Amino acid sequence: MALSDEQLVKKIIQGETYFFEELVTRYRKQVFSICYRMVRQREEAEDLAQEVFVKAYRYLKQYNPEHKFSSWILKIATNTSIDALRKKKLDTMPLEEEIETHREDMSAEKAFLQEEARQEIESAIGRLPQEHRIVVLLYHQQGKSYQEIADILDIPLSMVKNRLFRARKTLKAELKNLKEEMLWTAKSPPKTS
Repeated sequence: MALSDEQLVKKIIQGETYFFEELVTRYRKQVFSICYRMVRQREEAEDLAQEVFVKAYRYLKQYNPEHKFSSWILKIATNTSIDALRKKKLDTMPLEEEIETHREDMSAEKAFLQEEARQEIESAIGRLPQEHRIVVLLYHQQGKSYQEIADILDIPLSMVKNRLFRARKTLKAELKNLKEEMLWTAKSPPKTS
C-alpha cells in the first residue's frame, strides 16, 4: 500500500530521506508545468523545478500536515517562479486552452484555423495581469479548487474568485470575435475538389 504524502514527510523528517524521491516523482510534472508556464523556457523551468524541490526538502519540517502537501509544494513552485520573473522581468507564458481537435477528421483549413485559435487564446491569456494568469493556470490546467488556490497563493478565497471572474470576463471580451469565427468555420461545408 502506497504511503500518503503526509506519511512520506514524517518518514523523511525522521531520517529516512530516501522517501523524498517518491515525493519528487509524485509532483515533478505539476511543479515543472507551473515553472514552465511562468518562465517560458524549458531549461530555466527545469532549474526552477529543481530549486523548488531543494527548498521543499530544506523546509520540510515547516510543512503543516493539516494542509495538502500538493498545495504546499505548488505554493513553493508558484512563489519561486514569480521571484524568478521579478528578477528577470519576463512575461509569463499563457495557459494553453485546450481545443478539442481531431486532426485526422479535419480539413487542412480547419486544422489551421484551430491552431490559429489556440494561439489567439494563448495570446489573450498572456495579456492578462500576472495575478490573473496564475489563477487561470492553477484552476484550469492544474485542476485546483478555489480553496487550494487560496492556500497556494496565500490570498483570501474571495480574491481567488474575483481574479478568476475578472480573467474570464476579459478573455470573453477579447475572444468574442474568435468564437464567432470558429462557429462559422465549423458550420461551413467541406470543400470538394
